[in-house]
Amino acid sequence: MICITHYRFRHVRERDGAPPLRFRMRGFPVTTLVGATLMAAVPRTTALTDAFGPTLAFGVPFLAILAAIYWLRYRRAPGATRSSGEAA
Repeated sequence: MICITHYRFRHVRERDGAPPLRFRMRGFPVTTLVGATLMAAVPRTTALTDAFGPTLAFGVPFLAILAAIYWLRYRRAPGATRSSGEAA
């Protein structure tokens, strides 16, 4: 997720004409896309290894439950924005 967020951040920033960043990742965008690809390969290789079957069988539903709880807890009405004084 970090790689995807970084890629999107840089893309939007460059599109909007923002000044160059002080600290930049070497090899962007190739290194960011390679990192995202390698991270996406982890669950795929986990699925191919018998010993890690329970990891996917229990881990994926657990992450889905956590995501649902987060969504239910922090969802906002359409058009609502967080005020600057509100805690995250």
